[in-house]
Amino acid sequence: MGEGNLVVFKGTVDGIVVILDEKASFEEVISYFKQKLNESKTFFKGSKVGIRFKGRLLSAQEQEELIDILKKQNIINVSFVHPFENEPILYDEKMLWVKNELDTMNGSLTHFYYGIIRSGMEIEYPGNVIVFGDINPGGVIKAGGNVIVFGVIKGKVHSGLDANFKKPFIISRGMAPIQIGIKNVIAPCPKEEKGISEELQIAYLIDEQVYVDVLDTKSISHMLSTNDKQGV
Repeated sequence: MGEGNLVVFKGTVDGIVVILDEKASFEEVISYFKQKLNESKTFFKGSKVGIRFKGRLLSAQEQEELIDILKKQNIINVSFVHPFENEPILYDEKMLWVKNELDTMNGSLTHFYYGIIRSGMEIEYPGNVIVFGDINPGGVIKAGGNVIVFGVIKGKVHSGLDANFKKPFIISRGMAPIQIGIKNVIAPCPKEEKGISEELQIAYLIDEQVYVDVLDTKSISHMLSTNDKQGV
């Protein structure tokens, strides 16, 4: 793209596509993204839309920086942010199961929420729920399927309320919940507060017990196991 087209906004039937130049530095892209937002004040006029970023592969840190800009701006009323494009991942047999689970998360089965789930707020949805933000103490998520949080869970989250989801899970960038529930099992927050890990973590259920592990092939293998009874 030319210098004036490092960031391009395109309107679609389901919201806005933001095309980011793949060759420019990320600092340049961020600068032009902010500029485009300011130039679009009159056009959007507080419209409530979904946003999808395309055009370049983004690291987790770059994704978070874009999300942070959207949180702080008051030009576009963002209803949700579509999942980011990312680099292809080589999956072994265990991780392929997670990939297949996530691939089923289309618009008809998944509720996307952009922003912080604050105290007193509750989201209840029969399918999967994806949250781009933290879940504060007093915030509640109830999902028939799986829950993915691009932020820290500090409130209450319950997945697997629909029996059709055989291996429901909760994935988050940090877990310090008041309470986690999976299917009919409720797990309270540990009494001794530990530092919140910045690694992706997954909560899952085996033999009526909730486990919380770093998201990797070992934890997926454990989740799919029916014989391993060692807890965390």
